Order: sequence, then structure tokens, then C-alpha cells
Amino acid sequence: MQLNRINQWFESYARRLIAIRWSVLLLLLAYSLFALYGLSMVKSRVSEESFFGKKDNITQLTDRFERTFGNNEQVAVLVSADDVFKPAVLQAIADMGDALLAAVPYADRVTSLASLDIAVGTDEGISVINPMEEGIPQTGEEIEAMRQLVMSRPSLVGKAVTADSTETWLALSLRAFPDEADWAAKGEQNPLYQVGEAAMSVLTDPKWQSSEYRIKPVGMPYTETEERDTMQQEMAKRVGAGFALMLLLLAVFLRSLKGVLVPAFTTIFGVASVFGMMGWLDFAVDSSMALLPVFLGMALSVGYSVHIVNAIKSGLARGLDRQQAVVFGVGQTGWPILFTALTTVGSMLSFLSAGILLTDWLAWVTSAVVLSVYLFVSILIPLLFSFGRQAVQTGQTSSDKTQTTRSDRFYLWLANRVLNHRKLILLATGMLFVISIPALFKIQVNMDAMEMMGEKVPYLKRIKEVTRSDLGSYINYNLMLVYPEKDQVKDPEILNRFKTLLDEVGNFELTKKNDQGAKVHSIIDVLCEINQTLHADDPAYYRIPETRELISQLLLLYEWSGGKNMYQWIDDDHRSLRANVEMSRFSANETVAEMNRIRQIGKDLFPDGELLIIGTAVRFAEMNNKLVTAELASFMTALLVIGLCMILVFGSIKTGLIGLLPNLAPVFAIGGLMGYAGFSLDMMTMTIMPMMLGIAVDDTIHFVNHIKLAFEQSGRYRQAIEQTFCSIGKNLAMTTIILSVAFGVFMTSPINMITRIGMMSALGLTAALIIDYLLTPVLIYLTQPFGPEKEEAPL
Repeated sequence: MQLNRINQWFESYARRLIAIRWSVLLLLLAYSLFALYGLSMVKSRVSEESFFGKKDNITQLTDRFERTFGNNEQVAVLVSADDVFKPAVLQAIADMGDALLAAVPYADRVTSLASLDIAVGTDEGISVINPMEEGIPQTGEEIEAMRQLVMSRPSLVGKAVTADSTETWLALSLRAFPDEADWAAKGEQNPLYQVGEAAMSVLTDPKWQSSEYRIKPVGMPYTETEERDTMQQEMAKRVGAGFALMLLLLAVFLRSLKGVLVPAFTTIFGVASVFGMMGWLDFAVDSSMALLPVFLGMALSVGYSVHIVNAIKSGLARGLDRQQAVVFGVGQTGWPILFTALTTVGSMLSFLSAGILLTDWLAWVTSAVVLSVYLFVSILIPLLFSFGRQAVQTGQTSSDKTQTTRSDRFYLWLANRVLNHRKLILLATGMLFVISIPALFKIQVNMDAMEMMGEKVPYLKRIKEVTRSDLGSYINYNLMLVYPEKDQVKDPEILNRFKTLLDEVGNFELTKKNDQGAKVHSIIDVLCEINQTLHADDPAYYRIPETRELISQLLLLYEWSGGKNMYQWIDDDHRSLRANVEMSRFSANETVAEMNRIRQIGKDLFPDGELLIIGTAVRFAEMNNKLVTAELASFMTALLVIGLCMILVFGSIKTGLIGLLPNLAPVFAIGGLMGYAGFSLDMMTMTIMPMMLGIAVDDTIHFVNHIKLAFEQSGRYRQAIEQTFCSIGKNLAMTTIILSVAFGVFMTSPINMITRIGMMSALGLTAALIIDYLLTPVLIYLTQPFGPEKEEAPL
């Protein structure tokens, strides 16, 4: 492939573009306005189906559970006080529950000290009462009577209230959410966030601020909404600050108002038009990941712009008029920029191999942003720079000449030092790669929000405080035991085996515990309590009845006596049982091990039944499994695509591999940092390596392309490498510094995940530049991929 001929084609393209520049500008303006209008129609939502598709086993199991027992999620509030049985505290709990029921969509029922179902013995048998049904106890005698009644029930002590009466737990259960197709068709957001926003509106009301008690809300709808809002605010701040720094550094490096404003316009319109067209096409924006393609677009726009603007300035310095300089600049940079755009698109499309709906979305959107930014840069910069005075430039000022001469001397010195110390560079590079390899195997996947977000974030501090309390928990999961026959789960043998399973689960490391036992809830609590009540509250009878008939009678008696909570633990046909297990913390590997242990126990205890595990903890554990394979698949696919592109374009396997090897540097640098620093792989950090490959390959392609072009002209590898260092070495440094500083802004975030993105991105980009300066020219010099040197270099 003769690069001179390709460059001539791009020069011809630039001339034609300038000839019809007004028509092109008007068309581009019309398209931009049309696309930007679509921004008003953009639907922003985050869906659980962004991670799990309808055909995923976990989605199908969750649907089965919710058809039987309703929603798996809840909103909970830890209430702390000197004495939670004080009238003021009980009144606040009752009012809080009423407010949540009234304001929160999909609210089903509230379980708290103000709405308990307690079985008490009567002459006729039992009666299920709410101690506060007649009002809040006021006198000391009334308060003590309620306290003693609650404390006499093992199913409540340590689960609904602590033994010392300093903590109590309010839980808002929810009805099953509709399918995504239903709420999306109405233009509504994810019901999880509808619930979270409504609950936040209620629980952040200043009226709940009191010296008598303190409240700490938790629950997935609540904390996920807080996480969404926090992430969006933080990412917007960092992206805004990064963009401002990009423009400032462009002004410093390019010293041209047009060189700053044009890249700014191309970034804004290039990225915004993609999201606008998504609005027109009714393609929803996933707000949890939307800022990644935005920042990628900013990075690429600056990178492309620096190369074109500096090439145009170089043409002006040669004495060309403005339009001739534009033609020269496009001819010099048109092909390498197009090639980098295509390889970056290939790298972004590698996300499709992850097998996750969310990364599929990211693949298409980032690819569209790359192409859009490329088109805006390759059209708008040449056109806008073609306007202005047509006077022939007489050259640079003396100060500019000095600066240019110093720059040329430095890069000429650097090129010679690199080639003269090529063996040392190869040895040092190899050692650094080897040192990084063990770190890659230390990287662990962890979807725990505590670890991802860190404890500097206020809402996570609150969650941590809740998990350290006696009652509070952060996350939960459900067990669902299913039998084919009606009334089958009334069999006392099955119930006792179910209790055996729950006792084992209660001893797990991650299960929430306190001095009264594990926070595991099920129908076992109801049956044992009724049985004890019927036997004059004799603790010896806090056990499962011995016959199926007696179990049926107890369940019927409980229902007839006004009990309302039975059917959250057993289905109408008595085919299914449910247990809810609260967790004190989430650890990916430990959770997977505990889930596997439950499945094995379930096979042993219930050979004729089916034991399902559903819930937030299970989803997070499954996300962990997906992330491992997703990261490997997307990374290997990106490498393969970039390597094939280079091989095909340069027409040589050797050249393709030479271009590919330096791009492993950011991967090994990022992997080394993650492994040795103990950074976990999560949803955000898994996107870094393919994105860094897509950005870093830009410098490599420019470097290899210029060396090949210079070699075609000189026939000498050393001379071609020296010329390339002098011509684009400064450009590569500019783009790396600008992007590293912009990404470095992320390190000022209080959120671990964002801080690590900034740290890893800056490190990856810096590593890529260093390797392009050192390893790429050495490999080209040693392997001579463009053919043997000429006997005599052409004049």
C-alpha cells in the first residue's frame, strides 16, 4: 500500500470539500439541528434487563418467584432510640409507615412495631392482634405491657426489635413490578427508581429529624436511586471539569482560538447528535453508562483535532495559503485518522462479545460516537480553517523558530537514543511485562457497592452504619421451595427439613446475626409461634407441629383469627415455601460459595422438590460470573480486531503484530495497577481496557503510518524514524498530556470507582505513549517490516 497515493486522494477530497464548503456547512448545520432536536425525546432509564435478558435463567426464576410471592425488593428503615417503645418514637414509626404506603408506588404493606401481627391465646383458641391497633400506648403500664408482649415472641426479638429496645426495623414490602415493555410504553422510568424517588421524598422530610430517634433508610430501591443520582452528579462534574481542562490545554499547546473552539464544537455536536438521533429512533439511553461514550467522544475529538490542526499549522509555516494549508493538513492526517477511527470502532464493537445487554448498548453507542466525532472533525475542522485571510504566510517568528528548533533537536536526540539503546529497551520492556503478569491473576471481580463506591460517599456511610447495627442489613436473598402437588408443603417432614436448611443458612458467614440469632424469616416462625401460643406460651412448644392435620388447622386458625402475613411465606395452594435471608455484607466469592452450598443441601433434603435462590445477592453473584467472561471476551476480541485491521491495512502480518504489541502496554499497566493495588473488576472498570485499546491505538497508527510514509520517501529506517519523531512526536505528547490530565480529574472524586477509572486511564495512556516512543521504533528498526533498505536513499 503506497501511502503517498492515499495522501494524494485525501488532498483531492479536501479540495472538493473546500469547493462546496458552504453547501456542506449548511447540510451539516441542518443535520445537527435535526439531531439536537431529538435530545428532547431521549428516554433515559436504567433497567435490570440491561444486565440480564429475558432468557437468562436468573430472570426466569425471578419471574416465577414474583408471580407467587410478589416483589423481591423492599424499602427498610433502621430506627434507633434510647427506647423505641416511647410514645413519640412509636408515633413516628406509625406515621412513617402511613406516609410510605400513601406515597410510594407499588407499596404493599408495612411491617413495623406499629403494624405487628402477634398471636395471643384466648378461651376460643388464639387471636392475632396488633398491639397498637387501638392507638399508641401512653402510660408506663401500657408501654411495658406492649414491650413484654413483643419481647415474648422469638420471631420478633432480634428481627423486628433488639432485646435492649434501642433499635427497630421498619420494612415496606412491594407489589411485583410490571414488565419493562409495559412501563417503557407509558414513558415511565424503571419502577425500582419510581419507588426509590418516592421513598426518598418521604424519608428525607425534615419532620423525621428528632432528638428522640434517628432513622437510616436502606433497601435496594432506595440505595440504588441514591447510587444513580450520586454517579450521575459525580460523572457530570468530572466530565465537565475534564472538558474545561482539555480546552485550556489545547489553548496552551495550539495557541490558536480557532484551534480551541473548533474541537470544542466538534466534540459537543459530534456527541450530542448521536444521543439526539437516539431520541428520534426511540433508542433509550442507559443513564448508568451514558457518560462513558461522552468522555470517549471528547478524548477522540481532541486527539483527532490536535493532529489535523498541527498539520494545517505546519502547512502555514511552509508558506502555503490558508486553503492550501488545509489541503496539506488533510493529506497528511486524513488516512491515519480514518484508520484509527475504524480500529477504535472495532475495539468498541468488541463489547458485543461480552454477552451482556448493557455492554451491547455500550458497543453500539460508543461506535456511533466514534464515527460521529470522526465525521464532524474531518469535515468541520478543514472547512472552518479554510476561512480567513488568504495571505501567504512568511514563516514563523524567531521565537517560534527557536521553539521549533529546540523541539526538533529534542525529538531527534530521543530517536537516536532509542535506536542506540534498542537492546536495553527490549530487555526493560520485557521485564516490565513479566512483572505485570502475576498482577493480572490477582484481579478479582466484586460487584459490592461498598467496595466500588467507597465510604467517602455519605449514603454509603449510612449503609455501613446500618450493617454494623444489631438489626440492620444491606442486602438479602430469598429461598423458594416448590413442590408439584397441592398441600404438599404442609408435610411436617418437609417443613422440618426446610427448618434444617434455614438453620444451616443462619450459620453462614454472610448471614446477618445478632445475639438472638440469624435474621432469617419464613413460615417456620409463624407455625412455631402459633403452636407455642396454643400451649399457654410454653417455650417447649416453639416447634413445628407433628402432623399434617395439625399444621393445616394452625394455618387456618391463624388466617381466621386475622393474621395477614401468612401468604408472604406460603402460597395459596400450599405448594411453595419462601424464606428471606438478610446479609450483613456482600462478598462475591463467598456469596457464590454459599449459594452453591445451599443448592447442594437442597438436593440432599428435597429430592422431590425444587429449591430456587432469588434476590439481589444472587443477581450480584451472577453479575460477577458474567463480568469475568465478559472482560476476557471483549478484551481478546478488541485485540483480534485491532491486529487484523493493522495486518490488512499495512498488508503485512509482521507490521500488524508490531502495531499490536505496543498496545498491550496500557493493558498490562492497568492490570498491574489493579492486581497489585487490590482494585476489583466491576461494571465500570471492565470497560477501561477495551476503551484504552481504542484510544491508545491512535498514537500507534500515527507513528507506524508516518514511519512507513517516511521510509517510502527515504528508503532508510533510521532516517524515517528520526523524521517521524520530529514530525509527530510532539503531537503524540500533546494528546497524551491533554487526555491524561482530563482523565486525571476523575481522581478527585470521592467515589472509588470513578477515582480508579481516572487513575487507570491516565496510567494506560502514559504507558501507551512511552511504549510508542520506545518499543515501536525499535521493533520497526529491527524487523524492517516495510522491506529492505535501499542501497541509496533517493534525493
